[in-house]
Amino acid sequence: MSLTKAVVGFLEIEVVNPAAKFVEKVAFEMPRVTDLADTYKGTWYLSPRQHTIEFVCYNVLFFVLFRVGLYLFRKKGSAFYSRRLDQLTENINANVLSGHVMDKAVLTLLCGSYALTVYHKIFGDNYMYLLQPCHVNILILIFTMVGPRENKFTNMAFNSYLHYIWATIFALSFPDTAENGLWLVIENFWLEHYLLLLVPIYLIYTGRFVVFPLSFSYAVLSYALFSLFHSFVLSGFGLLTGHNLNYMLVPPNSPLMHSLGKYYRVTIYGVTFLMTLISRYVIVEVLSVGLRVKAWRMANNLMREQGIPQTKEKELKRD
Repeated sequence: MSLTKAVVGFLEIEVVNPAAKFVEKVAFEMPRVTDLADTYKGTWYLSPRQHTIEFVCYNVLFFVLFRVGLYLFRKKGSAFYSRRLDQLTENINANVLSGHVMDKAVLTLLCGSYALTVYHKIFGDNYMYLLQPCHVNILILIFTMVGPRENKFTNMAFNSYLHYIWATIFALSFPDTAENGLWLVIENFWLEHYLLLLVPIYLIYTGRFVVFPLSFSYAVLSYALFSLFHSFVLSGFGLLTGHNLNYMLVPPNSPLMHSLGKYYRVTIYGVTFLMTLISRYVIVEVLSVGLRVKAWRMANNLMREQGIPQTKEKELKRD
C-alpha cells in the first residue's frame, strides 16, 4: 500500500502537476469565472489538472477501443473480412452519382450549405466552430458522394456516419439558433441539419452505398473515432483557443448538466456510446425497412416467375 502511495505521489508531483501547469500556461487567456449562459466561450469549469488527466486517459481509452474495433473489423471470418467487404461494395448502383440529376442536386445542396457555413463562421469571427461535428459530418457526406464508388473507405465512412445520426436528431430537437446578424444564418442551420438527416436515407435507397450488416465491433470502431475527435481534436483546440467546441470545456446550459459538475464529460461519453448503438441498431434499421420490403417482393416475384411457391418475409430474413 505504501508503495502504491509512493508511486501515485511521484506521478502527481513529477508528471501531473507540471503537465497541468503547462496546460494552464497554454490556455493563459482562459477566464476563471464561468458564465453558464454563454456556452461559446471556454472557461476553467474543469481545473487544468482535471483537463490534463482526462486528456491522457480518454485518448488512450478511445485509441485502444479503436484498435480493438479495427482488429475485429478486419478479422478473418467476420462479416467485414476484406473479401466480403469487396463483395458488398460490388453491389453499388453504378449509375447513381454519374448521371442522375437528383444526385447532382443533392450534392449541390450539401456544398452550398457548407459554403454558407464557412461564410458565416469566418465573417462572424468564430471560424474555429467549423470543427463542430455537424459541419464535419456534412464534409463526410460530400466526400462519400464524390469519392470513387469502388473505394471501400468511402463506404466505411458512410457506414460510420450512420452511427452518428442521433446527433443530428438531437440538434434538430434542441436547436441552437443564435443569430449573429449575417445573411441566412438561421435558414442554413435548418437546411444543414435536415440535409444531414435526409441525405443518408436518400443515399441508402438509391443504392449509392451498401449498408453494412449489424456489427457491435464496427459500432465500437465508429464510437471510438467520434470520441477521439472530441477528446483529442476538440478538447485540444478548445484549450489552445479558448473556444467551447461542442461543450468540451463548459457543459450545455441545462440544470441536468450543471448538476453533474466535473463529471459531465464522462457522462456525455457514456450516453454517446448508448446513442451510437441506438442510431445503428434502431434508427437506421427503421429508416431502411423499405429496402427489406423491396428485397422480399423482388424475391417473391422471381420465385413466382420460376413457379416456386411464395415465401414469407420471416423466411427471407432467416436465410
